[in-house]
Amino acid sequence: MKPLTHTLIIVMLTTLLFGCSEPAAEAPAAAPHANTTAEPVGTKPPAADSEADTTADSTADAVANDGINGPLSFTLTNLDGEDVKAEDYRGQWLVLNYWATWCAPCRDEMPELVQFQAEHDNVQVLGIAYEDAEVEKLKNFAADFNVNYPLLTIDVYNPPAFAEEGGLGLPTTIVYNPEGMRHKKHMGPIDAKGLVEMLE
Repeated sequence: MKPLTHTLIIVMLTTLLFGCSEPAAEAPAAAPHANTTAEPVGTKPPAADSEADTTADSTADAVANDGINGPLSFTLTNLDGEDVKAEDYRGQWLVLNYWATWCAPCRDEMPELVQFQAEHDNVQVLGIAYEDAEVEKLKNFAADFNVNYPLLTIDVYNPPAFAEEGGLGLPTTIVYNPEGMRHKKHMGPIDAKGLVEMLE
């Protein structure tokens, strides 16, 4: 029985060794994917690799364009379905106010933001609705409060990197200088006078 057991063990080990050696033989072919500059023309990395690269690139871009590491850059949608870009406001101060219709302090500060916007042509207020709500509901809210600045929507379940911090406590107001870099942040309700002080 012992010789038979030894023979079976040797056969199994041989099978395992030959089975494991085939992928190793293919390893050099996969190596170019690790260095895209060395990749032969006409070859394409697997979809999973390109998706990972795209995700890494977009994450790096989001961090570089967050207003801290580089000028704020985003494209969001207003209540009319039009794109609004941070770059549209370069050269003037930008105030991002994160709010929600269900947030009582947000409702309290809304008239102050309206007053501030009416008195400051060199500053643009943008309200970012941090809630999963129908656009019609947001439009009705804007009409009730005579909002005179754009209200934008985001996906609150997958917010852009620059906006994640805004949802940590509502309302939150963040001011960016004319170059698109973050200047000051305020958590909690704010009035028109407080907004003026944030610009200093």
